[in-house]
Amino acid sequence: MMPQSLGVIGGKPNSAHYFIGYVGEELIYLDPHTTQPAVEPDERGCLPDESFHCQHPPCRMSIAELDPSVAVGFFCKTEEDFNDWCQQIRKLSLVRGALPMFELVERQPSHFSNPDVLNLTPGRATWE
Repeated sequence: MMPQSLGVIGGKPNSAHYFIGYVGEELIYLDPHTTQPAVEPDERGCLPDESFHCQHPPCRMSIAELDPSVAVGFFCKTEEDFNDWCQQIRKLSLVRGALPMFELVERQPSHFSNPDVLNLTPGRATWE
């Protein structure tokens, strides 16, 4: 696991989930639409144990049911953290037979060098 990982948001059509782990072929998730109140430490700086528990228990779903459109979250607190994350991502892309979700590159690929490819000007087609 990557220490910079915040998890994955995805799910099934019209149903979003926050994935926090897996067991075998099942994904473990929380409902991102539920919230818990913020907890303030008491005068000794302690937090009540119950504040660390979910009000709604995690659920499971088969990985085969997962919609392929997901968002992956990472947080790098320092530049060193970011460099470590980059190194881990590069190592994953070298695993033989692996199909990485994304890859890191030093420069923009040449097929993206045409400025009209990403033209977002309203009313102007990019294929003209």
